[in-house]
This record gives sequence, structure tokens and C-alpha cells, in this order.
Amino acid sequence: HFGKKRLDLAGPLMAQVFRLKFQQLVKEMKQYLHRCVETGREFNITLAVKTNIITSGLRYCLATGNWGDQKKASSSKAGVSQVLNRYTYASTLSHLRRTNTPI
Repeated sequence: HFGKKRLDLAGPLMAQVFRLKFQQLVKEMKQYLHRCVETGREFNITLAVKTNIITSGLRYCLATGNWGDQKKASSSKAGVSQVLNRYTYASTLSHLRRTNTPI
């Protein structure tokens, strides 16, 4: 029975993590460019963009199930993603239909 239950769906959850990691990427790019301007060096955009920030953040959330920032573990939701149970077809459907109802 799904009546009057709020579901956190995959799209908004992934968007939340992406937004957080993108802000972190922009912040680190600003710091790099600021350091280059202060020291008088030419900046290289390929060095400014750290390609693994967003990827590693999404991979961490999907692998551990802890949804949120790694460094702020207190504000993250636990048990959001789980490994799909594929013992039988019925167990797969049962696992897909489960909802977590915290009291």
C-alpha cells in the first residue's frame, strides 16, 4: 500500500549528489585559478578540472548506500541503495517493491 507515503526516487537523489559534487568541483576550480593569478602562472584548464570528483562521489553513494557527502557522514542517509536480490524472479520483484518506512 503506497497511499500517503513519500518516496525518494532515484532521479532527485542522483541530482542531489551531482549538484553537491558539481559545487565542490567549481569551488576547487576557483581556488586553482586564484592561486595561479596570485603566483603569476598561466593556468591550464585541464589541471583545473579534476575529472574524478563527480564520478567518485556518485560511485561512493551507489556502492555504500550512504547518500550524501563522504565528509559529512552525520547528514547523509544510510541504506539508500542496495544490491538487487536476484535469487528468483519473485524475490527480485519483492526486492524492487520494498519501501523503507522510518517511524
